[in-house]
Amino acid sequence: MKKFHLLFPKAQNKSVMLQLFIQLLTIVFLMVSFLLIINSTFIETLFYARTQADLSRIVYQINDIDLSSASFYDEVKEIESADTSYIEIFRGNSNMLLYSTAMNDLRKHFVFDFEENKHWMFDFANARNLVDLESFRISDNGVYMIGKDTASDIEYVVYQSVLKTGDRINVYAQKNIIESNAQYTSDIMRIVICVIGVALMIVFFIYSWRFTRPLIEMNEVTKHVAKMDFSKKCVAKSTNELGQLAENINSMSDSLSKAMGDLKEKNRQLEIDIEHEHKMEKSRKEFVSNVSHELKTPIAIIQGYAEGLKLGISDNPEDNEEYLDVIIEEAKRMNTLVLDLLELSYYESGTYKLNEAEFSINNMIEEYVSAQKKIVSDKDISLDVSLPENMTGFADEQKISMVLNNYFSNALSHCEGEEKIIRISAEESDSVYRIRVFNTGKNIQKETLEEMWSNFFRGDKSHRREEGRFGIGLSIVAAIQNMHSMQFGCDNKENGVEFWFDVKKVVNDLSI
Repeated sequence: MKKFHLLFPKAQNKSVMLQLFIQLLTIVFLMVSFLLIINSTFIETLFYARTQADLSRIVYQINDIDLSSASFYDEVKEIESADTSYIEIFRGNSNMLLYSTAMNDLRKHFVFDFEENKHWMFDFANARNLVDLESFRISDNGVYMIGKDTASDIEYVVYQSVLKTGDRINVYAQKNIIESNAQYTSDIMRIVICVIGVALMIVFFIYSWRFTRPLIEMNEVTKHVAKMDFSKKCVAKSTNELGQLAENINSMSDSLSKAMGDLKEKNRQLEIDIEHEHKMEKSRKEFVSNVSHELKTPIAIIQGYAEGLKLGISDNPEDNEEYLDVIIEEAKRMNTLVLDLLELSYYESGTYKLNEAEFSINNMIEEYVSAQKKIVSDKDISLDVSLPENMTGFADEQKISMVLNNYFSNALSHCEGEEKIIRISAEESDSVYRIRVFNTGKNIQKETLEEMWSNFFRGDKSHRREEGRFGIGLSIVAAIQNMHSMQFGCDNKENGVEFWFDVKKVVNDLSI
């Protein structure tokens, strides 16, 4: 189908193949017409001119023959037989016939006079009883004329001249033979011209198709490019301008494809940035709302108890002491929240400088777990710690301890099930240690796995405020790990949730 489409494109005025073929066809038509006109107009004239030249040449050749030699007749006969013409040679201005084509054999040894031998020369005299119809050319050497034989009614082209010996010579060529040859040649020329014309039409059609096929293919490719489809390519089969044009179109297509790809990628990144901006705006609003909510409750409690003390609603010193304890506790909660927010802001601002050094990850985890044993025991939780030996990390140990504390506190808060388990484990790779904190309980929804690292996120809204958790612990984890350029994350397991974070590994140089 593709070849058929290229061979016969849609019939429209703008088809370059059709235009080129019509132009070439017009040239062929004009050329054939011109040749046919030339053939019909001048071919006979050319034959007459050629005949005149032949007659003059015969006279010129006979001029070189010695008329008194014994071979005179044979030499003249050889000349006339080569040119299929008739020759008459007369002695001086007389009618004495020295040579005649018709009487050649008899004249080899005798000379006849027309007046004395009219009866013997009757047939020949009748054959040459010419009537001068037209003298169409007169030259210094002779006269060209059209003569008609009254006996046979045959017309001749005659050249009459005088030899250098002073003898007269007439050379004849039959006019009907000249015209017949001219007509035959003209017919042959017409056939040849027509055949050549048809052949040129076929050749030009093939040429038009082959020449315009790359242009048609390029046009198809550019149509696809205009529709932002860069899969089509031009096939450059030559090194001329068309081949270079095909390569340039391919280069342009590749450049546009790359530019469109870059543009799509930038648009995608812009959409991500806009979406991120929207999320940041939403997060900011939620942050303000959450901070307001977290501060509103303790402020209201402090205000209420302080007003009660001021109004003296109780005379009991113990009740007043309890009021003061509540005020102090709520003030501490507010202070803790503010300090956490300031610390998170400090981390995220990029101004905090880490105090990185080598430290024992095993010692850090063991000391932390030892301090949490009573809380774990009170909540009836089984704690399992499984660590490789001699793990040495390179980081800010205090901040890594904060990450562990946030994960562990989160595990304590969400540990559920018939058998409550918290498991701390680790694994090592070529460059990092991955610390894992697992707790039994409910899985986290998939869409929540990314949101949990934002400020004030709480996976379970039902947790009591007495736990002292504000939902910014995981945000602090994310900020600390980002400062260390280390990865972190959370995975749902079959019967619980596992949080993990990476610590840069210190590799001992064993080559020393």
